[in-house]
Amino acid sequence: MRCRVLVTVLTIFAVWGINASVIASEPPFYHGLVQNSCAPWDGPAIDIRLTTEPVQCQRVNGSYLNIGVWRGLPIRSGQIVKFGATSDAGFASLCRKVGDCERAESGTIVFERFQDGSGASGRYELHFKGGKDMNAVFDAKWCESHTICG
Repeated sequence: MRCRVLVTVLTIFAVWGINASVIASEPPFYHGLVQNSCAPWDGPAIDIRLTTEPVQCQRVNGSYLNIGVWRGLPIRSGQIVKFGATSDAGFASLCRKVGDCERAESGTIVFERFQDGSGASGRYELHFKGGKDMNAVFDAKWCESHTICG
């Protein structure tokens, strides 16, 4: 009986350790940029790029999270955006560098604050193939862009 309890406890810690290492394998993406963009059908959208360090407009170096939202615009403070197989609200991708991105299978973005022309803050929870999860809070400053869709 004691052996079974010990094996169970060790198994729980091993599984917890594996999950923690998967989540911890990517640094949290806290800092970011938000700007107007275009949806796949050329309608309006917003684009958010989150990095591990403060970033300047139009300059994202290293790995980053790219998040696009095109449903439920205009975004307002307190809004929750969910996407996945049954939703066409947007997307999130983990990019090791420009052009080398892995699309999240599903996710939720909570905009605690969103102000057009100022920035956005909130939190995200993303789920990738293979059971990898990412979640953190973020703060993104507004970058002015002259985007023409359509």
